[in-house]
Amino acid sequence: MKIADLYVRVSTDEQADKGYSQRNQEEVLKRYCLVNDIKVRQVIYEDHSAKTFDRPEWQRLLTDLKGRRKGKVDLILFTKWDRFSRNAGDAYFMINILRGLNIEPQAIEQPLDLEIPENKMMLAIYLAAPEVENDRRALNIFHGIRRATKEGRYLKKAPTGYINRSTVTGKKYIAPKEPEASLVIESFEKVAEGTFNTEKIYTEMFKKGLSLTKSSFWRMLRDKHYIGKIFVPAYKDEESHFVEGQHEALISERLFNSVQDILDGRGRKNKVKIVSKEQLPLRGFLECPNCGRGLTGSPSKSKTGKYYYYYHCKSPCRCRFRADLVNEKLIEMLNQFSIKEERLKYFQKELIEILNSKLNDRGNEKKSLLEKIENESNKLKKARQLLLNDKIDSDDFKEIKKEVSNSIDRLELQLASVREKPKRNIKEMIKSCLRVISNLGDLYAKSGLEDKQRLLSSTFSEKLVFEKNNYRTPKVNKMISLIYLIDRGLYIKKNGTKSQNEDLCRQVELIRENSNHLGDDIRLLAGI
Repeated sequence: MKIADLYVRVSTDEQADKGYSQRNQEEVLKRYCLVNDIKVRQVIYEDHSAKTFDRPEWQRLLTDLKGRRKGKVDLILFTKWDRFSRNAGDAYFMINILRGLNIEPQAIEQPLDLEIPENKMMLAIYLAAPEVENDRRALNIFHGIRRATKEGRYLKKAPTGYINRSTVTGKKYIAPKEPEASLVIESFEKVAEGTFNTEKIYTEMFKKGLSLTKSSFWRMLRDKHYIGKIFVPAYKDEESHFVEGQHEALISERLFNSVQDILDGRGRKNKVKIVSKEQLPLRGFLECPNCGRGLTGSPSKSKTGKYYYYYHCKSPCRCRFRADLVNEKLIEMLNQFSIKEERLKYFQKELIEILNSKLNDRGNEKKSLLEKIENESNKLKKARQLLLNDKIDSDDFKEIKKEVSNSIDRLELQLASVREKPKRNIKEMIKSCLRVISNLGDLYAKSGLEDKQRLLSSTFSEKLVFEKNNYRTPKVNKMISLIYLIDRGLYIKKNGTKSQNEDLCRQVELIRENSNHLGDDIRLLAGI
């Protein structure tokens, strides 16, 4: 009497699609063994794909067969050859291994005597059919995913700040997920400011609950999914490109491009890498008066156990200052910056005019870029028409298409960098900015650590130097410097109110000529 092991395999997809079941296969196999007087040694149940033989139960069976003496098992029975394998190459290899152990694999519903050479042709057909079915299914899935991707649907695991959802019809999409979405937006905004080191921003966001590794945080800052774009990879003759996604964008293209400039070093400001305590807000902003190196800060414990904080130099010059004195003198210096109340309305009027002028320039620039994009699109249409009329060949058309596409990409990037009109009222923006400039000392004293450091970064263009219990004259943001200089000049000129006002308009015009980033300075100082 022959001895057989029964191999019953089913995958979840097959069971759902075709109604295969382990119980049904087992019943058929046992009935066959009963009719043909075959003894069943064991039944092996497998719930795994047959694309390869790297299956848990099959590997255990193979190890068991190799460890036994030859002749103990004569047959391995299964219902059909696709239960055995869906890969012809792997199947032939495994058949040779089994026959080397004097074990014959056999499909009871597709029986073949492998001793007959012609039956190998039928075996090839039985084995190739499921492999072709697998390949066709994989290709259909690939084209389905690609089609959905081109439609702007995101089908993978949702990126940080989003969550996977399904519509009532079963279509997949991603939606913003709080609080992660707000933290992602805040991360982009902080990096775009260019004030603090990206690693410091990552640490701050991680503490707030943005659970990412450093490398994942960097990849997030480069990810165009956050501006509502979906990447379509290259396939055959089709080049890779981005399409508009169906999901909600978390940030604007302008903000995204600003972040890319910062990361690439094109928009980098003098970043301050600092981890400060409340008692040492100036750490990273001070320069040693002796050797020119940056001052750090740390506490020192007295004999009574009380801590005193100092700013000090790391070099052998041993320069150090008491932190409370340095902090107090900074507030005194900031309080010296003030604008007379009667001057504010004149500054407000002129600055509004300047900002409106700049916004009009942006509108003209945007119009010009849109015209250039349209011209490039027309070039591509003409080239396509020439191709249809056989006046150029396909290689020439591809070259033209590539050049035009690159040109349009550059123009669209420029268009995205053209800042839109502020959502807030310009007049209110100017008022807010001037209030900040008029009360820098009070604002600094009432601010938290991070706001203090942001205020310092936007007010002073170089590090501060403290010596002999006072600060050297600092280099101030050009716009602020001009405003205060004009205000002082007007204060000295006492006679002739009308001439003062006319002179003010002429002097404020200096701000237009000397501040290339006036709008940025105003928004930053006003906290908008």
